[in-house]
Amino acid sequence: MAEQDRAWETGCHLAALALLIKIPVANVFGPLIVWLIRKNTSASTDQHGRAVLNFQLAMTLYFVVLFLLGKVDALAVPVGLLLRVWAYLNIFFILRGAYESAQGKLYAYPLSIRFLPQQKGSQ
Repeated sequence: MAEQDRAWETGCHLAALALLIKIPVANVFGPLIVWLIRKNTSASTDQHGRAVLNFQLAMTLYFVVLFLLGKVDALAVPVGLLLRVWAYLNIFFILRGAYESAQGKLYAYPLSIRFLPQQKGSQ
């Protein structure tokens, strides 16, 4: 069962790559679907799902703020560059989280906001 859980955990991290299909908030809906399917079946998948969702919700919030700042003419170019960096960092952290989960570890995403708290008695 642990190998199956690890596959779901890794898949939950990788589901955030749905952002590459350029559908708004697909980076949240991908992991959300995996998490909703497995959260009551596996405590470890529940924890990974919460970590991924917290990070992707935070990254979406940061994107919205940067996008709105980019509407200011004087900030358009620097914010455009920041948005590109944001996108590459998001992909890097998604891949890093997937790698760590494949190794059996819960990745602590940087820049994450705890929208969904971790369950008591867990990591």
